[in-house]
Amino acid sequence: MDEIKHLSSEEAGWHFGALHVTTKQLEAFSVDDMAIDMASCAPALWDLLGFLLGADCHPAMLENNLEDADGDTMMGGELAVNSMSTAVDDSYWDTVDAIDLEGFVEGLTSASSGTVALELDKRQSRCTAIIAIKCVVILSILMQGMNQKSNALQSILGIFLQSVHAPQKVIDTLSRIGISISCNTINAAIRSLSAESQNTLHALGQSMLACYAYDNFDVDLKSQVPLAKKSNDTLKHLTSGLLFPLQHGITLNDLKYSEALWRQSMLNPDADSFLLPKRSWKDLLSIHPEVMPQSTPMGLLLSRHDRFNAWVFLSDLCNHGPVYFRRFQSMIPDPESIDKIPLVQTPLTAARAMDINNSTVTGNIQAVVSLLAQGGVHDPADTNLNSPDISQHVVLFHGDLGTGERLQAAQLQRSIEATPWNHLQHVIFIPSLFHLKMACIDAIWRLFLQPLTAREDETSLMRDVTHLRPKETGIYCSKPGFRRMHQLVGHAGICRRLDCWRVYVKSKNPNYMSLDAFAASEPTINILQDIANELAKLYVAGHDLYQMRCQPHERRDVQYENALILNEYFLLYEELSYAMNHGDIGCIETCIIPWIPILKATGKHKWAVRYHILVNPSSKETKW
Repeated sequence: MDEIKHLSSEEAGWHFGALHVTTKQLEAFSVDDMAIDMASCAPALWDLLGFLLGADCHPAMLENNLEDADGDTMMGGELAVNSMSTAVDDSYWDTVDAIDLEGFVEGLTSASSGTVALELDKRQSRCTAIIAIKCVVILSILMQGMNQKSNALQSILGIFLQSVHAPQKVIDTLSRIGISISCNTINAAIRSLSAESQNTLHALGQSMLACYAYDNFDVDLKSQVPLAKKSNDTLKHLTSGLLFPLQHGITLNDLKYSEALWRQSMLNPDADSFLLPKRSWKDLLSIHPEVMPQSTPMGLLLSRHDRFNAWVFLSDLCNHGPVYFRRFQSMIPDPESIDKIPLVQTPLTAARAMDINNSTVTGNIQAVVSLLAQGGVHDPADTNLNSPDISQHVVLFHGDLGTGERLQAAQLQRSIEATPWNHLQHVIFIPSLFHLKMACIDAIWRLFLQPLTAREDETSLMRDVTHLRPKETGIYCSKPGFRRMHQLVGHAGICRRLDCWRVYVKSKNPNYMSLDAFAASEPTINILQDIANELAKLYVAGHDLYQMRCQPHERRDVQYENALILNEYFLLYEELSYAMNHGDIGCIETCIIPWIPILKATGKHKWAVRYHILVNPSSKETKW
C-alpha cells in the first residue's frame, strides 16, 4: 500500500494534467522509463506482479547489467525468461511477432548496453517486453485508483485512441476499466494541444525561418445514417502540412535572395538578359570530386563507391554470417562521409488539415497560401493584417515531384503578375528524398521482376522471392509496393553477398566448402577486409562490364553479367539509403548521379537545397 501511495503521489512525477497537456509532455512520455521507475519505487509490488505473470523481474535486473562466470554481460531478466519459456506456449509468442518491441526491450534492459539483443533471442525478448508492459498497465490502474490525478498512461492511451478514431463506446469502456481517460477529458486535451500548436505555428511562421511541407491524403466519409439515395461522393481529398524551423545557423539574410533568383529564373518573362547557361547531368560529375592517390597501383584503386561496397560485404559477413565473425563487428569502421549534416534535432509542428485537393495547380496555390496564413504570413499588400514582408525572402516548400511540377506551373501562369506575392516569387521547391527512394525501388522492380523474361533465369531475383517470400510471388509480380520491395532488396542482397563470400573463398581454397569451414580457419579482420575489397571489384558491375558484353556469345557468361548488375543496383540503393539515414547530403548527391540514367531508362525520367533537404526530428544518428 505504501508503494502504491508513493507511485501515485505528485512527487513521483506521473501526474498528467490532460486539460493543460502540451506536446512536450507527450514526447517526453516513455513506457520503458515508467517501467524502470515503477520497478525501483515499488520493488515488492513489481516482483509480485512479475511472479504472477510468469517472470521474476527484479528492479536491479532492469537497471544493472550482471556478469556471468566468464565475465560476459548478461541481464537478470534472461534467467526469468529461461525459466518461463518452458511454461508458456511458444505459439503465443509467435503471434506477437508483428509488434515492434525491440526498442522497448533495449530501454528496459540497459540504455547503455548494446549486447542485450545478442544475449536474448527474439522470442525471449518479446516475452520480457510483453510482461513488463502488463506490469506497467496493472500498476497504472492501481495508481489511478489511489489518486485520480495519477493518470499518465491513461492520458497517453486516451489521446492515442482519439488519433486512431476509436469508437466512443470503446473509449468509454476502457475508461471505466481504468485504462483510458474519458471522452470529455480527451476532447479537452485535444483543444489544449490545438491551441498550443496554433501559437507555435504563428510564432514560427512569422520568424520567416521556417520550412513548409505538405502532401495529400484521402478520407472516406461513410455515412452512418441510411440514405434513400446512395452517394458516391464520400471520398474527400485533403491536404496535410508540417512546419519546422531552419537550423544550422540560418539567418534572415541567408534567405534574402528572392529578387536575385527571380531575375535569373526561366519563369521570369523579363529575365532574358540574366539567364544562366543551361547545364546537363554531366555537370553533376564535378560535384565532390574524388582525388585518387597516385602512389597506389592501378589494380588496387577503389573508388568511393567501391569502398562503400566493400564495407557492405564485410558488414554482411560479420552481422549475418557464421557466429565466429560476430567478434569483428566493433572493428568495422563506419563508411567515409562526404558532407555530413550536423546532428541537430528538428522539431516538427503539424499544421491544420486543409480541405484542398492539391492534385491541381489551383489546389497547390491554395495550399501554399493556406500554410503561410497558418504561419501568420499574408500578402504584404494587405495592411490590415500583422504580417512580415516576405517579398525579398525565399520560403522552402517540400513535396513530391507532382507538387513541384504544379508549383512550377503556378509560377509560370502567374509570372506576369505585378507583385512578388502574386507570382509566387518566394516559393522554392525542395524534392522529397523519400519519393526518390520509392522511384529507385520501382526501377529495380521494373528491371528485375516485371518483365516475364527476367523471371526465367534460375539466378533471377524471382528465384530469390520464391525462397524468401514463397507465399507472395504473385504480389511481387504485380504490385508489391515500396515496403515489400525495400525488404526484398535488403534480404536478397544479404543472401547474394554472403554467397559471393562462399564462392570466393572456395575458389581460393577448395577445402572451404562453406562459410562455416572458412570460419573454422579463424581469419583475421585484415584478411577479411582484403577479401571484401576483392569482392567489391569482382562481383559488382563496373567499367569492365561493357568489355564482357562485347565478347563473342559463346565466351560470355550472361548469368554472371546479370548477377553483377543486380549486385550493383542493390548496392547503389543500399548506399543511397545509408546516406539518407545518416544525413550525409554529399553522399546523396553523388548517389543520385548513377541513378539518373537508370531512372530515365525505366520511365522515371522526372527524377532525372542541400542541408534542409533532410531533417532529423528525433536527434538520433540514423533517423534522418
